[in-house]
Amino acid sequence: MSATSTVLRVESFFGTLRRVDEHVETLLSVQTYDRTSVSRTADEATSALAELGDALVVAAPFPSQIGRTDDGLGEAVTGVLEAQYADPDAWATDEPGAPAAVTVDELVAAGRLERRADELVVPLAETGTAARNWGPVLAVMRAVTADLLDRAETLARRSRTAETPGARAACESLARMLASLRDVLVRASSGAAFVGRRTDRRTDRPLSFAEWAGGRLNGGDNA
Repeated sequence: MSATSTVLRVESFFGTLRRVDEHVETLLSVQTYDRTSVSRTADEATSALAELGDALVVAAPFPSQIGRTDDGLGEAVTGVLEAQYADPDAWATDEPGAPAAVTVDELVAAGRLERRADELVVPLAETGTAARNWGPVLAVMRAVTADLLDRAETLARRSRTAETPGARAACESLARMLASLRDVLVRASSGAAFVGRRTDRRTDRPLSFAEWAGGRLNGGDNA
Protein backbone atom coordinates (compact mmCIF):
# COMPACT_ATOMS: atom_id res chain seq x y z
CA MET A 1 0.00 0.00 0.00
CA SER A 2 1.45 3.35 -0.98
CA ALA A 3 1.84 6.27 1.39
CA THR A 4 -0.89 8.17 -0.48
CA SER A 5 -4.55 7.62 0.28
CA THR A 6 -6.19 4.56 -1.18
CA VAL A 7 -9.90 3.83 -1.22
CA LEU A 8 -11.22 1.40 1.33
CA ARG A 9 -13.47 -0.83 -0.70
CA VAL A 10 -15.68 -1.86 2.19
CA GLU A 11 -17.32 -4.55 0.08
CA SER A 12 -13.99 -6.35 -0.20
CA PHE A 13 -14.09 -6.81 3.57
CA PHE A 14 -17.67 -6.38 4.76
CA GLY A 15 -19.27 -7.92 1.70
CA THR A 16 -17.33 -11.12 2.33
CA LEU A 17 -18.29 -11.16 6.01
CA ARG A 18 -21.95 -10.72 5.07
CA ARG A 19 -21.70 -13.75 2.78
CA VAL A 20 -20.31 -15.78 5.67
CA ASP A 21 -23.10 -14.45 7.89
CA GLU A 22 -25.72 -15.66 5.39
CA HIS A 23 -24.14 -19.11 5.17
CA VAL A 24 -23.97 -19.46 8.95
CA GLU A 25 -27.63 -18.48 9.32
CA THR A 26 -28.58 -21.01 6.65
CA LEU A 27 -26.71 -23.75 8.46
CA LEU A 28 -28.22 -22.86 11.84
CA SER A 29 -31.72 -23.19 10.36
CA VAL A 30 -31.38 -26.70 8.91
CA GLN A 31 -33.35 -29.55 10.46
CA THR A 32 -30.67 -32.19 10.00
CA TYR A 33 -26.95 -32.02 9.35
CA ASP A 34 -26.86 -35.33 7.50
CA ARG A 35 -27.12 -33.59 4.15
CA THR A 36 -24.51 -32.96 1.47
CA SER A 37 -25.69 -29.34 1.27
CA VAL A 38 -24.44 -28.76 4.82
CA SER A 39 -20.81 -29.49 4.04
CA ARG A 40 -21.09 -27.60 0.75
CA THR A 41 -22.47 -24.48 2.43
CA ALA A 42 -19.87 -24.62 5.21
CA ASP A 43 -17.11 -25.02 2.62
CA GLU A 44 -18.42 -21.99 0.72
CA ALA A 45 -18.26 -19.93 3.92
CA THR A 46 -14.72 -21.11 4.60
CA SER A 47 -13.66 -20.27 1.05
CA ALA A 48 -15.11 -16.78 1.49
CA LEU A 49 -12.97 -16.35 4.60
CA ALA A 50 -9.93 -17.39 2.58
CA GLU A 51 -10.77 -14.62 0.09
CA LEU A 52 -10.96 -12.19 2.99
CA GLY A 53 -7.57 -13.38 4.17
CA ASP A 54 -6.15 -12.65 0.73
CA ALA A 55 -7.71 -9.16 0.77
CA LEU A 56 -6.12 -8.47 4.16
CA VAL A 57 -2.74 -9.59 2.85
CA VAL A 58 -3.04 -7.23 -0.11
CA ALA A 59 -3.87 -4.36 2.26
CA ALA A 60 -1.04 -5.18 4.68
CA PRO A 61 0.99 -3.95 6.43
CA PHE A 62 -1.42 -1.97 8.59
CA PRO A 63 0.08 1.11 10.25
CA SER A 64 0.34 0.97 14.02
CA GLN A 65 -2.16 3.12 15.90
CA ILE A 66 0.09 3.36 18.95
CA GLY A 67 1.19 6.90 19.68
CA ARG A 68 -1.11 8.56 17.15
CA THR A 69 -2.75 11.78 18.30
CA ASP A 70 -6.49 11.27 18.78
CA ASP A 71 -8.53 13.70 16.68
CA GLY A 72 -11.76 12.70 18.44
CA LEU A 73 -13.38 11.42 15.25
CA GLY A 74 -12.75 7.69 15.60
CA GLU A 75 -16.21 7.05 17.03
CA ALA A 76 -17.84 8.86 14.13
CA VAL A 77 -15.88 6.82 11.58
CA THR A 78 -16.85 3.66 13.47
CA GLY A 79 -20.50 4.69 13.16
CA VAL A 80 -20.09 5.11 9.41
CA LEU A 81 -18.56 1.65 9.08
CA GLU A 82 -21.13 -0.05 11.30
CA ALA A 83 -23.91 1.49 9.21
CA GLN A 84 -22.23 0.25 6.03
CA TYR A 85 -21.99 -3.29 7.35
CA ALA A 86 -25.56 -3.35 8.64
CA ASP A 87 -27.11 -1.81 5.53
CA PRO A 88 -24.85 -1.40 2.48
CA ASP A 89 -27.71 0.12 0.49
CA ALA A 90 -27.76 3.05 2.92
CA TRP A 91 -24.19 4.04 2.03
CA ALA A 92 -24.89 7.53 0.68
CA THR A 93 -23.40 10.98 0.94
CA ASP A 94 -26.23 12.37 3.05
CA GLU A 95 -26.57 9.63 5.68
CA PRO A 96 -23.30 7.85 6.47
CA GLY A 97 -24.34 6.70 9.94
CA ALA A 98 -22.09 9.07 11.88
CA PRO A 99 -23.24 10.40 15.28
CA ALA A 100 -25.41 13.51 15.00
CA ALA A 101 -22.76 15.58 16.77
CA VAL A 102 -20.38 15.09 13.85
CA THR A 103 -21.40 16.10 10.34
CA VAL A 104 -20.32 14.54 7.09
CA ASP A 105 -18.70 17.82 6.09
CA GLU A 106 -16.61 17.80 9.29
CA LEU A 107 -15.41 14.26 8.61
CA VAL A 108 -14.56 15.18 5.01
CA ALA A 109 -12.79 18.37 6.09
CA ALA A 110 -10.76 16.38 8.62
CA GLY A 111 -9.68 13.90 5.94
CA ARG A 112 -11.46 10.96 7.56
CA LEU A 113 -13.99 10.68 4.71
CA GLU A 114 -13.78 11.57 1.04
CA ARG A 115 -16.42 12.22 -1.57
CA ARG A 116 -15.69 10.38 -4.79
CA ALA A 117 -18.29 10.48 -7.56
CA ASP A 118 -21.65 9.83 -5.88
CA GLU A 119 -20.44 8.04 -2.76
CA LEU A 120 -18.51 8.51 0.43
CA VAL A 121 -15.38 6.47 0.92
CA VAL A 122 -13.09 5.91 3.88
CA PRO A 123 -9.52 6.66 2.75
CA LEU A 124 -6.69 4.52 4.07
CA ALA A 125 -2.99 5.21 4.02
CA GLU A 126 0.22 4.23 5.76
CA THR A 127 0.80 7.73 7.11
CA GLY A 128 -1.12 10.91 7.81
CA THR A 129 -4.76 11.44 8.75
CA ALA A 130 -6.08 8.56 6.66
CA ALA A 131 -3.89 6.11 8.61
CA ARG A 132 -6.14 6.72 11.64
CA ASN A 133 -9.01 5.01 9.81
CA TRP A 134 -7.38 1.60 10.15
CA GLY A 135 -8.28 1.53 13.86
CA PRO A 136 -12.07 1.78 13.32
CA VAL A 137 -11.93 -0.53 10.29
CA LEU A 138 -10.16 -3.32 12.14
CA ALA A 139 -12.27 -2.83 15.28
CA VAL A 140 -15.55 -3.19 13.38
CA MET A 141 -14.27 -6.24 11.51
CA ARG A 142 -13.14 -7.76 14.81
CA ALA A 143 -16.57 -7.24 16.40
CA VAL A 144 -18.37 -8.72 13.39
CA THR A 145 -16.02 -11.70 13.31
CA ALA A 146 -16.48 -12.34 17.04
CA ASP A 147 -20.25 -12.42 16.57
CA LEU A 148 -19.90 -14.81 13.62
CA LEU A 149 -17.60 -17.02 15.67
CA ASP A 150 -20.14 -17.31 18.50
CA ARG A 151 -22.76 -18.57 16.05
CA ALA A 152 -20.31 -20.81 14.21
CA GLU A 153 -19.35 -22.49 17.48
CA THR A 154 -23.04 -23.19 18.10
CA LEU A 155 -23.20 -24.62 14.60
CA ALA A 156 -20.16 -26.83 15.23
CA ARG A 157 -21.76 -28.22 18.40
CA ARG A 158 -25.01 -29.00 16.61
CA SER A 159 -23.22 -30.66 13.72
CA ARG A 160 -21.65 -33.22 16.06
CA THR A 161 -24.98 -35.07 16.04
CA ALA A 162 -24.57 -35.73 12.32
CA GLU A 163 -23.57 -39.18 11.17
CA THR A 164 -21.91 -37.71 8.10
CA PRO A 165 -18.23 -37.03 8.95
CA GLY A 166 -17.89 -34.51 6.13
CA ALA A 167 -20.59 -32.27 7.55
CA ARG A 168 -19.06 -32.30 11.03
CA ALA A 169 -15.58 -31.59 9.69
CA ALA A 170 -16.77 -28.73 7.47
CA CYS A 171 -18.67 -27.00 10.27
CA GLU A 172 -15.81 -27.40 12.72
CA SER A 173 -13.33 -26.07 10.14
CA LEU A 174 -15.49 -22.99 9.63
CA ALA A 175 -15.49 -22.27 13.37
CA ARG A 176 -11.72 -22.78 13.60
CA MET A 177 -11.05 -20.43 10.72
CA LEU A 178 -13.27 -17.73 12.20
CA ALA A 179 -11.37 -18.13 15.47
CA SER A 180 -8.08 -17.67 13.61
CA LEU A 181 -9.39 -14.60 11.79
CA ARG A 182 -10.66 -13.15 15.07
CA ASP A 183 -7.23 -13.63 16.65
CA VAL A 184 -5.47 -12.00 13.69
CA LEU A 185 -7.82 -9.00 13.86
CA VAL A 186 -7.33 -8.70 17.62
CA ARG A 187 -3.60 -8.62 17.12
CA ALA A 188 -3.83 -6.15 14.23
CA SER A 189 -6.22 -3.92 16.19
CA SER A 190 -3.81 -3.79 19.11
CA GLY A 191 -1.41 -1.75 17.01
CA ALA A 192 0.96 -4.45 15.80
CA ALA A 193 1.80 -4.40 12.11
CA PHE A 194 0.12 -7.09 10.02
CA VAL A 195 2.68 -8.43 7.55
CA GLY A 196 2.05 -10.59 4.51
CA ARG A 197 1.67 -14.32 4.90
CA ARG A 198 3.56 -16.87 2.88
CA THR A 199 2.14 -17.46 -0.57
CA ASP A 200 0.08 -20.64 -0.63
CA ARG A 201 -1.77 -21.85 -3.70
CA ARG A 202 -2.54 -25.34 -2.52
CA THR A 203 -6.04 -26.72 -2.80
CA ASP A 204 -6.43 -26.63 1.00
CA ARG A 205 -5.98 -22.85 1.10
CA PRO A 206 -8.80 -22.18 3.63
CA LEU A 207 -7.35 -24.54 6.24
CA SER A 208 -3.87 -23.35 5.35
CA PHE A 209 -4.88 -19.80 6.26
CA ALA A 210 -6.14 -21.00 9.64
CA GLU A 211 -2.89 -22.84 10.27
CA TRP A 212 -0.89 -19.80 9.19
CA ALA A 213 -2.83 -17.48 11.51
CA GLY A 214 -2.39 -19.82 14.46
CA GLY A 215 1.32 -20.12 13.74
CA ARG A 216 1.75 -16.35 13.61
CA LEU A 217 0.16 -15.84 16.98
CA ASN A 218 2.47 -18.42 18.50
CA GLY A 219 5.53 -16.74 17.04
CA GLY A 220 5.96 -19.35 14.35
CA ASP A 221 5.92 -16.84 11.50
CA ASN A 222 8.34 -14.28 12.88
CA ALA A 223 5.49 -11.87 13.56
